[in-house]
Amino acid sequence: MRKPEDGKKVYDNIEIPAELNDVVNNAIHSMDKEKSLKKHRSRNTVRIFRYCGTAAAALLVCMTIGLNTSEVFAREMSELPVIGSLAKVLTIRSYHEKDEGHDITVKVPEIQLEGQPESQVEEGLAGSTEEQKETFIGDINAEIQSIVDNYVAEAKQKFAEYKDAFFATGGTEEEWGNRDIAVNVDYEVKYQEGNILSMVLTTDEAWVAAYGVRYYYNLDLASNRELTLRDLLGDNYVEIANESILRQMEERSAADENVVYWGIGKQLEDDVSAIDGFKTVDENTNFYINADGNPVVCFEKYEVSPGFMGVQEFVIEKPAA
Repeated sequence: MRKPEDGKKVYDNIEIPAELNDVVNNAIHSMDKEKSLKKHRSRNTVRIFRYCGTAAAALLVCMTIGLNTSEVFAREMSELPVIGSLAKVLTIRSYHEKDEGHDITVKVPEIQLEGQPESQVEEGLAGSTEEQKETFIGDINAEIQSIVDNYVAEAKQKFAEYKDAFFATGGTEEEWGNRDIAVNVDYEVKYQEGNILSMVLTTDEAWVAAYGVRYYYNLDLASNRELTLRDLLGDNYVEIANESILRQMEERSAADENVVYWGIGKQLEDDVSAIDGFKTVDENTNFYINADGNPVVCFEKYEVSPGFMGVQEFVIEKPAA
């Protein structure tokens, strides 16, 4: 993430939340009962190790490192997402690797189950066992870890191939040193309320051209399943979403001549009008849930508009109950 030029000033003025002291003290109290901790594999790697039934121990590892290095970290930890009492999202692995012209920054999330009082399970959704929950969450976490590992490995391979081709075609060390090659993996919790968690995992890279992929997780942690647009918008979700998306496209195009959607309004001069534009949503359409509980349908670059438009998002208002 690029920082503003006055980042140092902002950093110096950040106040550590008062609540953080209590969190740290409680974690330290619990940590005294532990016999040992694993050491960090490298000075550039922050790892939160999980011990059975000891969430405080994992928190302390993160806190101890973060508080000694960053007040921003302290502020972010005070805002740690918690989904009711069912689960929380932690950064279990975070590292920054910079070597031979490439810069890799990775944050890997993990969903961890918490206690589940009966009063917080929505009526009609209490049929799953704790073992089923652990399996469901475990599968999601394993999928995320696999996506991250494969993405970083493939990015490194592409980087090596690109570097070889660069020098093979006459590139110099000086020219290579001026290249900005970055690989990033990050995530954002979009919504957290009761049993529902919505999170987006983002992988992106930039060297010859910017490229990124987003993975969407909309989970019902009570019934152990992924939510769909039908769950949020009802049986008429296709009609509701299509009408809203087309209307928003037309409004955006009319308000700004630089906004272009294929097949909608004014077109570019490179025959993009011949490209099929948005047609319809379906059960595989990407979305996340925003803070208001509404689905936000997302289209990656080139799906419904030219690449310069980037990712396009459309909030779909849920029908009145």
